[in-house]
Amino acid sequence: MHIELPAAELISKPFSLVVSGLPPDVETILHTETQDGSGETWSAQATFLSSPEGHIDVAQMAPLAGSYSGADVQGLIWSMRPRADLRPVWFELPSGGFAVTVQATQNGQLLAEASTLRRARSPGLREEVVQEQGLFGTLFSPPPGTPLRGAVLSLGGSEGGLHSVGAALAALLASQGFVVLQLAYFGAPGLPEALINIPLEYFRSGLAYLRERPEVGGKRVGVTGVSKGAEVALLLGATYPDEIGAVVAVASSGMVFEGIDREGTHPAGVPMSSWSLDGQPLPYLPYPPGWTAMFAGPPPFLLTPVHRRTMQGASQGTLAAATIPTERIQGPVLLVTGGEDQVWNAYELSLVAQRRREEAKLPVRHLSHPQAGHFLSLPGLPTDRFPEAGGEAWADAQLQLRAWALQLKTLASVWEADTASG
Repeated sequence: MHIELPAAELISKPFSLVVSGLPPDVETILHTETQDGSGETWSAQATFLSSPEGHIDVAQMAPLAGSYSGADVQGLIWSMRPRADLRPVWFELPSGGFAVTVQATQNGQLLAEASTLRRARSPGLREEVVQEQGLFGTLFSPPPGTPLRGAVLSLGGSEGGLHSVGAALAALLASQGFVVLQLAYFGAPGLPEALINIPLEYFRSGLAYLRERPEVGGKRVGVTGVSKGAEVALLLGATYPDEIGAVVAVASSGMVFEGIDREGTHPAGVPMSSWSLDGQPLPYLPYPPGWTAMFAGPPPFLLTPVHRRTMQGASQGTLAAATIPTERIQGPVLLVTGGEDQVWNAYELSLVAQRRREEAKLPVRHLSHPQAGHFLSLPGLPTDRFPEAGGEAWADAQLQLRAWALQLKTLASVWEADTASG
């Protein structure tokens, strides 16, 4: 009996697992186990009936029972769970990836065991801190000798700073041939403390830094953003179309919302947009008065109803002014959303961006799953469980994997298109 696994593979690749040499039509349990960066053990298992030829192929076969259902090549990864009392249920991704051990058992007897490394980044990936020209970020470059497919500005959400998930996303993109600048825009040294009236000119400085790199040589770049980072990614594409050739917006919004003042220090009566241009706050949708009172109650704090009320209470003029003119983006746009997102109603908000593109007969792809939530940016991991994010684990995992492949294609199209037209 033999377990077929690659010795190492990027987390964005399918978890190809085949067991051969089994007796035909016999129940076999496959068990996966790993440790995250904090030392917590995560595991999953599923029972399969071997084929008449004595094989189990997890990509093609549905388990009889276990931690997931249905044929799913990633099932034994995304359905891993830690101990029952761990809160929050958050998989701390080790920077180099995580080792997965697979065991095959029958009637409690271990028949075979194998291990594989799920890499979060390619060996030889280069990483350098960027603290110049007023910027705060990290530049990720592919290993030497890797053909470059494009350059990307990567933007996180309302968590601020340089989050570890954003770093993992940037490293994974760089591992697949992109030079990537992960750029903080508030909540980091030298930057504003709150997500209020952040100048679009700051992001343009990040674009200039990327385009001035010798390996980029002035070519247009792609922008990818998550949540509030997706909102500003669409804005940037519409504002600087000569510099940006594609936008990927994950858990996105086609409208500008009020800024986020967690410390409550912003002066009363002063416009509090999330973004500004030429020194002026951009038009935005203001949240309902007193909406923060919900945080005085017990969790979970589901913000999608707040965003829906915000839209319903706004005048037509306010809605129109806050809508991002996505028809100005000169290149493909990819929107990725979950229908059960509980941070904001990303599907509905992204339809605004989608329809403007469609009305202008411009390329747009809106990839969505009705049962997915908010955490959709990084594929190939055990799925985290936060009620505030919404969605079902299996739906998140499926959408993450599909979206990643389309994200690579969308971002690579920038240099492909410019080369073809040049």
